[in-house]
Amino acid sequence: MKTETILRKYARPYILTLLFAIVLIVNFLLFPLLMPAGQGVKPLDVMFAYSPAEAYEMIASYSEQTRQNYIRGLLLIDFAYPVIYSLLLGFGIYLLWRNPRLSLQPLLIIAADYLENTGILMMLSAWPEWNSGLAIATSIFTTLKWSMVAFAVILILSGLVRRYIIRT
Repeated sequence: MKTETILRKYARPYILTLLFAIVLIVNFLLFPLLMPAGQGVKPLDVMFAYSPAEAYEMIASYSEQTRQNYIRGLLLIDFAYPVIYSLLLGFGIYLLWRNPRLSLQPLLIIAADYLENTGILMMLSAWPEWNSGLAIATSIFTTLKWSMVAFAVILILSGLVRRYIIRT
């Protein structure tokens, strides 16, 4: 089946609404239950361009229970979540731009997110041992992921402006 045929079939407003609802549930209900939160404590997933020292300083600030919850969250939620939000972004781009190539860009986010998650799992599991090379690679994947998410969001916002502001 051709990419455009798949996009035409599944990039529908009701599917976008369902994916958006799942993203909201994951972000506001599930992640807060399993991921670290609090004063100065945040998951490495949401940091940008961190150094090995910053990564391990953040991990050191987690309690043992927080580290275990973070690992559980990565394994139970954060390996399915990239597929969900990437489909949301890709379908949104397709509906606004009707360009299959642009619509595939969010699939690259999945790869970066999975590599990031693998690195974070390895760092959390090996704690208190440090692996600076692993931390650097993980930071690169985190930064790459957020850069690609920003690009996808810019495509969606510019598509909305083009469709609803410029054409009216």
